[in-house]
Amino acid sequence: MEAAQPRPVDLPPGGRAWDATLALTASDGVRLRGAVWRHDGRGRGHAIVLQGRTEFLEKYAGPAAGLVARGFAVASLDWRGQGHSDRLVANPLKGHVGRFTDYHRDLQALLAHPEVAGLAGPRLVLAHSMGGTIGLGAVLRGVMRPAALIVLAPMLGIAMSKGQRLLCRLLLPLARALGRPDIWPPLAGAAAPYVLSGFEGNVLTDDRARFAWMVEALRRDPALGLGMPTLGWFDAALAEADWIARHGPLEVPGLCLLGSDEAVVGPAAVRAGAPRLGLELVEIAGARHELLISSEPVRRATWEAIDRFLAARGL
Repeated sequence: MEAAQPRPVDLPPGGRAWDATLALTASDGVRLRGAVWRHDGRGRGHAIVLQGRTEFLEKYAGPAAGLVARGFAVASLDWRGQGHSDRLVANPLKGHVGRFTDYHRDLQALLAHPEVAGLAGPRLVLAHSMGGTIGLGAVLRGVMRPAALIVLAPMLGIAMSKGQRLLCRLLLPLARALGRPDIWPPLAGAAAPYVLSGFEGNVLTDDRARFAWMVEALRRDPALGLGMPTLGWFDAALAEADWIARHGPLEVPGLCLLGSDEAVVGPAAVRAGAPRLGLELVEIAGARHELLISSEPVRRATWEAIDRFLAARGL
């Protein structure tokens, strides 16, 4: 019997459908899904949107619409191991990567696609959470040189309890020795996508309607779901955060936005790292992790900070 086909995922509140779906292949053969939203003719430039962990193109239809309304064309992709790009291990719910620089292969495939390479005007990079880590590492290594970089809650550290951090540090050498970096930490609920645990007390957003959309998106298309990161992912993430901490400043203008109620990435690491990297740091009162997928006051404050930054740099 054939498996039931997932129902199409509706756009989130305020979202805009993309104009072109891109079939990408990274240099190591990983197949990726990308997309382009075209601007409305004003030609202010173009934005590369780098999503966070567990995210997918449909979720960013709202932020993309905000950029298009500001005159930017937009390009984005599902990172390897998530969304509708290739999953890297047998269990598709395992969020895994060998090293964070592998994500740069994905980014290079997106930038090289004719639909993206041909986008006119100055290039803005808007990167969230894990995407912020990828974007910062890519700029510091010269993989790309945008006109400006905006990072939202960049993952310069991970919010973990001392016990969780100690457990990962103890298990990582064992996982490496066994050749099993793709195993989960022995923590409850590793296989369940976070949003399915419910809205109350969630650390992502204060917007109930947008949270409900995330849940419905996974119910319509379970293939978009992702559980806890593997030990190998934690190893790669911590190594990349340590590498970024030893480098900088950036050679491009940068803005860093952080919610006052951030509990996914390490706020102390962001507050320490932003000025060292040469990033202007703005904290958004009342915001959780999803600065652009939140209540109207949080989204308004976030866009206002972005607009001020771009205007000050003539973008």
